[in-house]
Amino acid sequence: MVDSWRGVFRHSRSATASVIAVCALCVGSQPASAVVYTNVTAAAGITHVQNAGLGAGQLVMTGGAAAGDFDNDGLADIFVTRLDAPDILYRNKGDGTFEDVSTAAGFTANLPTNGPAWGDIDNDGDLDLYVTAAGDATMAGADRFYMYINDGAGQFTEQAVSRGADIGGVSRYGQSVTFGDYDGDGYLDIHTNDWGIETSASTSRLLRNLGAANPGHFQDVTAAAGLDVFRPSQFLPAGTDTKAYRFSSTFTDMDRDGHPDLVIAADFETSQIFWNNGDGTFTDGTLAASFGTDEDGMGLTVGDYDGDGLLDVFISALVKIPGLIGGEHSGNRLYRNNGDRTFSDQTDAAGVRDSGWSWGSTFLDHDNDSDLDLAITNGWPFSFDKSRLFQNDNGVFTDISIASGITDGDQGRGLLSIDYDNDGDLDIFITKNGEEAVLYRNDGGNTNDWLRIEVEGTVSNRDGIGAFITVDPDTAVAGDEMVREIGAGSNFLSQNEFAAHFGLGPGAAAIDLITIAWPSGLVQELSNVSANQLLHAIEPITLGDLNGDGFVGIEDLNIVLGSWNQNVTPADPLLGDVTGDGFVGIEDLNTVLGNWNSGPPPPALVPEPGTVTLLLIGALMIPRRCARR
Repeated sequence: MVDSWRGVFRHSRSATASVIAVCALCVGSQPASAVVYTNVTAAAGITHVQNAGLGAGQLVMTGGAAAGDFDNDGLADIFVTRLDAPDILYRNKGDGTFEDVSTAAGFTANLPTNGPAWGDIDNDGDLDLYVTAAGDATMAGADRFYMYINDGAGQFTEQAVSRGADIGGVSRYGQSVTFGDYDGDGYLDIHTNDWGIETSASTSRLLRNLGAANPGHFQDVTAAAGLDVFRPSQFLPAGTDTKAYRFSSTFTDMDRDGHPDLVIAADFETSQIFWNNGDGTFTDGTLAASFGTDEDGMGLTVGDYDGDGLLDVFISALVKIPGLIGGEHSGNRLYRNNGDRTFSDQTDAAGVRDSGWSWGSTFLDHDNDSDLDLAITNGWPFSFDKSRLFQNDNGVFTDISIASGITDGDQGRGLLSIDYDNDGDLDIFITKNGEEAVLYRNDGGNTNDWLRIEVEGTVSNRDGIGAFITVDPDTAVAGDEMVREIGAGSNFLSQNEFAAHFGLGPGAAAIDLITIAWPSGLVQELSNVSANQLLHAIEPITLGDLNGDGFVGIEDLNIVLGSWNQNVTPADPLLGDVTGDGFVGIEDLNTVLGNWNSGPPPPALVPEPGTVTLLLIGALMIPRRCARR
């Protein structure tokens, strides 16, 4: 699956390289055919209604969902929020259907929840969950947000108050939430959003994870970090609160300086971008960056739509709808990243200004042809816009919704991409305010080749949020590189699964080079990687450390020798496969010997093998490797 890999150190954090774990899920290539989305909602066991008629006032801006593998079985599950009934956790059964495990998992309270996000806040290897709330003073439970801690066995306990993450005290209209490690300490922090709360009680907050000192506990650092800077709106009367109309946000390293910035989509022309200064603070760079001209920013998605290696930003909004709402509403915005902390507005050039009254949005390669397409959902009372799918052709988008089977209308809110059936193409899940959700199965996307990459941080946060992945299918061809960033951002009240999905087009037997720039500063490279598989990449710690004690020594050498000249499970360190090629041989031995004595020595250090010993090992091993070839 992987011919070779190597670790390269960048920045100042010390770490050496270790083992890449690879899981293969292969699908053979087939003749190309049109991609069609099939509505499989009922057949998949998705049966809930988001609310039973509470869509009044700000409560129409509700309906969230988040995709994540809460039980670590390799299948993406879905959590959905509701206003007037307990939230639902749909467990993916692996046969194309889901089962409601809410009660068994501990989601039994009737709370007015809204924006959910998965994230391993304590780095213990399982996904926890953070959820905002939306309601007024008459709604019980609307006066704080909620944090559910996973015990590793699929049971969740609500602990927001004890962990300093409840943001309690007043009723609120909480919107989206996002995770990211803004201070680089290896633990996930939180940014929340709200709409329409008085200035003094804004629940748009930055919660810093206390990290190693108290994992998964939080401190409000909004003011200290400089995120209590709000743009005055040109669309509201003088004296009106302009500080609390934030819908969606995401941490993303837009300038590639190693520090995740913060992008916020907000109403009334108050969207912003904050540059991370690298010292725990942010600077509002909105106006200087030519950013934030969207007048009604709601949904948010980040991706390299034009293939230049830079992350661009799409913000969904609305166009003026005669007879329903007054004023000027000039639609969506596509901000192209110029690479110098400025953006150019490519909305019209790309053909994505008008998609109705738009909410959740996401970039995705729906047809696996190697460029990012765009999915958007829409709706407002008395404005029944259909969801949209725009196909990317060299940076210009064409609406193919009807032809592809995306036909739902009504009150779309959250939208996420997920390969729920693990077949190598991206499916779409849409939540509806006051209605049933929609699950669209992608039929035909996997006739083109693909690669999916999951990451696991060791020095970085466990989810690898912020890892920047570059796939170069053919190093002899310039300009064919593709990039993705692992994120836990919000598409508007919704969160994609964590895996980075790459469409490769037809006939991609192998990828020449994959580069993973980890948040820790380590840069890892993999070469000759097979297409049509799910790759699970673990952040290297110490190259050659097979037994996981942080030191390369005699025990690691014995592991290699114990499996010498054998075919083993690819990338299993306990079987000696350092290179991940499924065979233990001279490359694995050289890796261990080349990093001998690396890392802090264990209490009972075994002496380094002498020169004669190494020569004897080499004499014995090299012929066997040659014989295999």
